[in-house]
Amino acid sequence: MNTFRRLAAMAPMLTLVGAAPLSAQAVQGLLVERANGVPLGGAFVALLDQSGKEVARGLTTVSGTFLLKAPAAGTYRLQSKRIGFRLSESPPLALADSQTMEYRLEVEAIPVRLPSVVVEGRPQCGSRGEEGTVVAQLWEEAREALAEVEWTAGQRTLEYRVARFQRDFGPGGNRVEKDSTWIEQGTADTPFRAAPVEDLIRDGYVVGDDRKGRTYYAPDAPVLLSDAFSNSHCFVPRGGEGGNAGMVGLVFTPAPNRRLPDVRGALWVDRETAELRFLEYRYANVPPDLPEGAIGGRVEFARISTGAWIVMRWTIRMPVMARAVDVTGRRQPEAKVMGFRDAGGEVLEIRSHTGMMVFSAQSAILEGTVVDSTRGGAPLARARVALMGTSSSAFTDSSGRFQIAAPLDGDYRAAFAHPRVDSLGGQLDPTPVSLVRGARGTATLAIPPESRLVERLCPGRLRPGERVIVGTVRGPERSLADSAEVRLSWQEVGGGAGGLRAGEWHLSTVTDSAGRYVLCGVPPLRVTLAAGAQGLRSPEVVLSFSRDGIWIDEARFRSFPGLIWTQDLTLRR
Repeated sequence: MNTFRRLAAMAPMLTLVGAAPLSAQAVQGLLVERANGVPLGGAFVALLDQSGKEVARGLTTVSGTFLLKAPAAGTYRLQSKRIGFRLSESPPLALADSQTMEYRLEVEAIPVRLPSVVVEGRPQCGSRGEEGTVVAQLWEEAREALAEVEWTAGQRTLEYRVARFQRDFGPGGNRVEKDSTWIEQGTADTPFRAAPVEDLIRDGYVVGDDRKGRTYYAPDAPVLLSDAFSNSHCFVPRGGEGGNAGMVGLVFTPAPNRRLPDVRGALWVDRETAELRFLEYRYANVPPDLPEGAIGGRVEFARISTGAWIVMRWTIRMPVMARAVDVTGRRQPEAKVMGFRDAGGEVLEIRSHTGMMVFSAQSAILEGTVVDSTRGGAPLARARVALMGTSSSAFTDSSGRFQIAAPLDGDYRAAFAHPRVDSLGGQLDPTPVSLVRGARGTATLAIPPESRLVERLCPGRLRPGERVIVGTVRGPERSLADSAEVRLSWQEVGGGAGGLRAGEWHLSTVTDSAGRYVLCGVPPLRVTLAAGAQGLRSPEVVLSFSRDGIWIDEARFRSFPGLIWTQDLTLRR
């Protein structure tokens, strides 16, 4: 019997500090790009002691925040690493006992440059490469992605929905003879897990014999990250060709002194982004009855919307063996390959511990933030965001964030509604978004700055000091009243030595089909506002605009530094 081992438990190698006890010392802060102050999510931040040893590590949140616990008071440095970018370090930080230090870590966005042409040299055995070599460069980028895969697995905060499969093929390895699939769902450390590296070094990657059956092990993130793996393999860079064009491979083979069954293969890194794409491997040093070169597997990696890296797909091919017996008894029984079995899986959905979908292979996901630029970019909670032309919509949370799943690829328009938009005279242009199924699109939707809203409401019609009044008119039954006249009136007193003169002035407009109106050019004076339609009239509202604020019917309302004022009116019999 041949089996593929998947273990259900793991002990994370890296440390995440999510919340420091009150008695502990910690550094919490924000990771941003120095040039523009943009927060950097999905980057590792590590805490280093005075000897350079890493004592804590964590992944920044989507908003770039981090919190790391120190084992004791002392002097530390923060080190950040984003995949595809160079390392950055902070100056020394003196951390007192029980202190939680706030720190803004600013980093330069200097991308890693992988060579456009890779020349294979002599394999480097038992080492991740000398500093400055292509091997060392590839190992650094692959190591960061693998470390994030292992770190994410150790947190057990994601719920996976996984499609697993097992397919049996004939002797040629192409014709499917049996196929079974099933769905698994639940919170797990990772959907794909191998054996401890100590066991692999001691026993090899293929264990057993043709009589009792063999177990085939695959290398996972902890194995590939281990010193034992690098000490037992040789490495050489290779440029990608064909289906691997645009990538650089870190090719590994068992060290010359390695005799146990092992793996050879390559970690493939995107040349432009330096992101780890996939691992492909074959079994080596296998017993002579096994078809070396035909058995092995592939593991694909991906970043999800939280910034974390996971194993997205995986598969392994194993031979199906049988013992051929000579009925005459003249020859000993011998093992024979009767076919092949593929086993693996694919992540269909991932949800966070709060239930938010962070990945869907069957949907395109749009996520982002809605902000109010008239209030300094403050997040807009409880805004309803919709993909126009579909039934897909969602409400923003308290931080203005939203997420929508769309069933199909395509170019959409995202729009949002909120009472704040209505209060500013509201109709905003939708935002174009392009979505791809199985991928994540992002968008920031915003109420524009007041100057742009005023220009849209009253193009070229406001003089210095003048304001805009917007609102709705409703009938006695609270229905919106279209074609109602809205009238604004005021008095201006002027004159000189010859005497004072008073004049009556007014502005008027009519409501649209949605009962909305806009009055432009409102003077910074005491004005009277009312509406009328079909013999009905609203009560008059007296507004007094000044630099100090606004008064409504002789009562101070509030400070009002803006140019747009909202005033709704109700008609009465």
